[in-house]
Amino acid sequence: MDHLSLEKPTMPDTLRPLGNFPPSLWGDRFSSFTLDTQLLEKYSTEVEVLKEEVKDMLVLDHDDVGDGGKSGAEKMVLIDALERLGVSYLFQKEIEELLENMFPKFEEYSHVFHDNLFMLSLHFRVFRQHGYDLSSDAFERFTDNNGEFKETISSDMMGMLSLYEATFLKTHGEDILDKAFCFTKAGLESLKPHLSSNLAEQVTHALYQSLQRGIPRVEARHYISVYEKDASRNEKLLRLAKIDFNRVQMLHKEELCHISRWWKEWDLRSHIPYVRDRAVECFFYSTAVCFEPQYSLARLILTKTMIMISVLDDTYDAYGTYEELKCFTNAVQRWDMNAIDQLPKYMKPIYKALLNVHDEFYQEIMAKKEINYSVQYLEEAYKEVVRCYDVETEWLKKGYMQTMEEHLANALVTITSPLLTTAAFVGMGEIATPEAFQWLQSQPRILMACSTIFRVINDIQSCKTEDERSHVTTGVDCYMKQYGVSRPEAIGELLKIIENAWIDINEEMMRPTMISRDLVIRVLNFTRLYGVVYKYNDGYTQPECGKDSIIALYEDSIPI
Repeated sequence: MDHLSLEKPTMPDTLRPLGNFPPSLWGDRFSSFTLDTQLLEKYSTEVEVLKEEVKDMLVLDHDDVGDGGKSGAEKMVLIDALERLGVSYLFQKEIEELLENMFPKFEEYSHVFHDNLFMLSLHFRVFRQHGYDLSSDAFERFTDNNGEFKETISSDMMGMLSLYEATFLKTHGEDILDKAFCFTKAGLESLKPHLSSNLAEQVTHALYQSLQRGIPRVEARHYISVYEKDASRNEKLLRLAKIDFNRVQMLHKEELCHISRWWKEWDLRSHIPYVRDRAVECFFYSTAVCFEPQYSLARLILTKTMIMISVLDDTYDAYGTYEELKCFTNAVQRWDMNAIDQLPKYMKPIYKALLNVHDEFYQEIMAKKEINYSVQYLEEAYKEVVRCYDVETEWLKKGYMQTMEEHLANALVTITSPLLTTAAFVGMGEIATPEAFQWLQSQPRILMACSTIFRVINDIQSCKTEDERSHVTTGVDCYMKQYGVSRPEAIGELLKIIENAWIDINEEMMRPTMISRDLVIRVLNFTRLYGVVYKYNDGYTQPECGKDSIIALYEDSIPI
């Protein structure tokens, strides 16, 4: 690795829009880790044994669906448990085959649980999570003549909770699910104080964070604790979940150690101390997108890309002057180390790091004998982001207030979802075909919805702090100006845009998808990540917000 060796610059006394960001919480906390290969091998061996036993449970007999249907319902409960425990990736083929057989026969066997709200809601949610468009009309049996949900079901807490989670899979025009959401949310909130501790914990968590919009790895860690208290738990599933969590955690800790050392060795912050030091958070975000062991390269590439784009964002957003940023924009478009001579002293380490990291990706992919054409798509994505940063720089200099349409057209690029999705694809191997990258470049609806959610929720949180310094206008500012409304009114309308985009994503996840479903799920996971990190504040800038999740995923193993 060609580390930075340039002389440390003295920062000029120029008026700059400094962000004054909080420091890193972690220091060298994750930079020393030695993998216990014996323990890892022990975990891996037991996982393989338990896998085979669980596979037998997933086998669908001819009589399981259709004749009676009871076993079909039991299989759905099993699938849901595997997914919520975070181990369904071990049984991807078996689960897909099972659902492919069950879906066409749903009407045939669903009479077994005709009046079972929990079971119907579970089937609806799991089928839709896998892209099978089960009709929401099935819930009409629980409504009265006026189309309102019957009060008699409000005492069925597990059914209410199951229906509540199912409503987050709705598509446009499904009024019955809008009603179901309001009905179940109100019912769960009112009855929560009267529930048993374990059920109350589940309800409280669901109301705080729905399953569909949660970070899979974080939700799995939480659910393992919940499942352990369930009297009807399957001990084999529980043990598999615990051992596999610890096994994968060991692999993640080794990767995080690499990232921490890599970031420290680059020593970039000694050259540019104004940037946010969030290497650990970036790895956490990469784990949120693709936690599975086979995607180690994707995590490393994505983490390093997040770190680099964060450096660029802070340089454009919170330090660089207009003239300096113009020089940097031109240099990035050239993508040539010779362009470094035109840059101010403090920008040279940034530019050198950007090109060196990109070359590092190319070398890592070549070493694994993976496809290498993908790196070119990442280079072009960087160039596009920087061009759009430059547009924002022009707007700020001119004091130009954009329309909401102008703001989104540019900001859906600067929010970097297309760039980061490209980075994830680069590390995912052969499934990321040239067609997959061309699909990304075509601005597919699901990616635009993902970017919209990230952009708008980021704008809502950013407007709380960016009013304090010179900064390009946020979507909140644009909406207020364009429509002549107050800030609370603007935020209310923007929240509707976010909700609408989530429904777009639900529709785009339906079968068939244009590219491998395993790739499309990464876009969904990015959206989940953004929704969680920016739910109540700017969780990237304020690192305390994600501290507990990081400790749970990379420090605390699960007692076996």
